[in-house]
Amino acid sequence: MTFEQISFIVLAVASIASAIGVISFKNAVHSALSLILTLLFLALFYLQLNAMFIAVVQILIYAGAIMVLFLFVVTMLAPDTTVEGNDRIPWQKAVGIALGLILAGALSFLIFSGQSLAQPVTGAGGLAQQVAKIGDVQAFGNALFHGFLFPFEVTSLLIVIAILGALVFGRRA
Repeated sequence: MTFEQISFIVLAVASIASAIGVISFKNAVHSALSLILTLLFLALFYLQLNAMFIAVVQILIYAGAIMVLFLFVVTMLAPDTTVEGNDRIPWQKAVGIALGLILAGALSFLIFSGQSLAQPVTGAGGLAQQVAKIGDVQAFGNALFHGFLFPFEVTSLLIVIAILGALVFGRRA
């Protein structure tokens, strides 16, 4: 058996197990987390087929954005089962603050140093010109994720802030 066959079998077993977890867990949050794992395994199947763009879109859109929104909705609508008392993970806040500072430092470095990962394509005209000139999905992906990387990330940050604001306002009512 080749490496591709072995990795396919392992992925198949793992994705079937996580898919069974989606329907067998009684807790909706555990079920949603199992669905995220299933979607990640699906992205790995796409990588085996050398469909890099579809795998990245699978992770970004389905496993990333849609399932995170679903998890927020599930946790907002779940009955209030908060337990007052000691924090079960006392180091969690410190790790969160440290990771937040690392993220802020990295973004600040990229913004203020003026460095770029690739030659940016500016404006919608630049995107259309590059895709028309080359005419494939790779040109579209390069233009979208390199030329419009900063607006893409700012939009995702604004969406997360809006979701957190909705959670805060939802908990007050």
